Amino acid sequence: DHYTHQVSVIGYVYRGGKFLLLKRATEPQIWAPPGGRLHPDENPVRGLIREVKEETSLDIEVITPANTWFGKFRGKYLLSIDYLVKITGGEVKLSHEHSDFAWVTVTDLGLKNPVDLGVSNVGFNVSDFDHAERLIKALSLDP
Repeated sequence: DHYTHQVSVIGYVYRGGKFLLLKRATEPQIWAPPGGRLHPDENPVRGLIREVKEETSLDIEVITPANTWFGKFRGKYLLSIDYLVKITGGEVKLSHEHSDFAWVTVTDLGLKNPVDLGVSNVGFNVSDFDHAERLIKALSLDP
């Protein structure tokens, strides 16, 4: 089979008004929500549950898509499906793929110098997080 692009999934993990960001241990050493590329023919929801568990040890429930993105990444076309997720169990324990994690607000991400929070080089636009937070509040997902 010939695929025209890769598919990735990310999860907006949100708790207490803050998003979970992970810092990649290898290049590019960006901060981003948990997620990754799907295996060939993998269901996106099952793939996201797998990725979040592998990267954070968290158990999640996938709620709804929040955003999509399509473009070139590292010379190949990539479709990313971004989901709102709910934590159903576990505590954050990082895999070897990540060197650090942080819980940050949208306001924190909008600061001119987020490095003060220990977070720099965020791999997503602040508007993506703002949109996800508005959906989370509209759906009453954060108690």
